[in-house]
Amino acid sequence: MRYGLISDIHSNLPALEAVLEALEGYEPIDSLICMGDIVGYGPQPNEVIERLKQYKLTAIVGNHDLAVIGTLNLDDFNSDAIKSNRWNGEQLSEENREWLTQLKPITNFDDKVTLAHGSPREPIWEYLTTPQAAAINFPQFDTQLCFVGHTHLPRVFRSKGSAVAGPKGLTVSRLLKGSLHPRVEMIIPQAGQVIELGESKAIINPGSVGQPRDGDSRASFAIYDDVAMTITFERAEYDISLTQFLMREVDLPNRLILRLDFGL
Repeated sequence: MRYGLISDIHSNLPALEAVLEALEGYEPIDSLICMGDIVGYGPQPNEVIERLKQYKLTAIVGNHDLAVIGTLNLDDFNSDAIKSNRWNGEQLSEENREWLTQLKPITNFDDKVTLAHGSPREPIWEYLTTPQAAAINFPQFDTQLCFVGHTHLPRVFRSKGSAVAGPKGLTVSRLLKGSLHPRVEMIIPQAGQVIELGESKAIINPGSVGQPRDGDSRASFAIYDDVAMTITFERAEYDISLTQFLMREVDLPNRLILRLDFGL
């Protein structure tokens, strides 16, 4: 089966729509898997939730989702996040608030895959950005794979030893210089890159749909094939100016609006 992997939509409906349209080119996509932070930051929380409800979906909750529904203290966030999360919370319908309340921050998707927003060790807050942080987390889940979000960065952390197929079928190993680990490989995937998982244990982040932070403003997502055991990373262009217009209309923080142009 093939699954669309999405995370960190952050109330950005135009970005979500672009990803959903792009996923249609990978038919059949059997369902969506979302690693949390569905709302917060952006201008359309109810619309994003309602759109997701139209699909077969497995989702978990992120720290911004919990802040929006009042489960996490807003004082734990910066001033821009506080303002945007408070506004998102005021917009949520009771039905959509209840929908978010039902979600967990970590769960097993099946016997191969664990889902966690931040990390399996600390699913609400931990950022997995280095092989060292990933290595500490590998003993924290029993499945072969763990899908995460939270960092807004597309990444694969895996035990070393298997091949990576690039967009043209080349074998590629993309590691951050100076961030090596003797047992864990960090891959920074490019759009169109297919990563062959084989039997290796791996932690996988599809990047952010609604607020990428890797210098690429396009919405980030991935496709997981549990038969071929591959992850395909992709990007989708969307109308950033429309999201920015909607954010300005409701007076969301200017820094959050401008950063969408740069993927930061």
